[in-house]
Amino acid sequence: MACVSGRPSLSQDVDRALFAESAGTCLLCNTTLFPSDPARKRSISIAERAHIVAYSDDGPRANADLSQEFRDDPANIVLLCPNCHTKIDKAPESYPVESLLKAKKDRQRAIAYIGGTPTFANRRAAQKAARRLLLRNMTSFKTKGPNPETGAIYSREQAAIWSDCVLNEIVPTNRLLVALVEVNEDLATAGEMETAELLRQHTNALESKHRGETLLGPAPRFPKRAEALFSEANK
Repeated sequence: MACVSGRPSLSQDVDRALFAESAGTCLLCNTTLFPSDPARKRSISIAERAHIVAYSDDGPRANADLSQEFRDDPANIVLLCPNCHTKIDKAPESYPVESLLKAKKDRQRAIAYIGGTPTFANRRAAQKAARRLLLRNMTSFKTKGPNPETGAIYSREQAAIWSDCVLNEIVPTNRLLVALVEVNEDLATAGEMETAELLRQHTNALESKHRGETLLGPAPRFPKRAEALFSEANK
């Protein structure tokens, strides 16, 4: 994974840690960082290292008071696909330091939550991990979300709490769930791969809505089939 000219290279150990932390997917959109290249008959890496606080004093999310040592620390670096890397640097106001740091920490916690690895030997182990992620989001929805029957939110304070929960809890966990299916594609059925794609579309729309971005058409709803990922009934 190449660095921009003039920037120091990270050690192989640091790179490995970043890739393990990423679960092989972009932190923001959850696109695989290792797509297949039919022409070469192998996977290729499209991962880009992105600085949270800018490497330079005049870059996006710059902070001249921070040392160069901190800016080059792995804690200040995330792995993104090229599109998301461009997006966060073109619109830094929509992706502030606090938001990116939170997303990075949420991904780290989520990876640890399912046992430290996104790859499983069998469907039963994958289902157990998926259930834990689903339970996490279900609990967040019940405690912080709108009325489950009417969808109503009764105060501005509740709306703010729910929006923060969506961006910092629901969305990252959904994306890890999608990553879990994609990384374990050999265990998943065709229907489960389709469900993962529907969940990705729902998650992207949900994030856009809570960031105040305009949606084109109705927002995709949460696919109920996601609640049965890797279950015996799906085999």
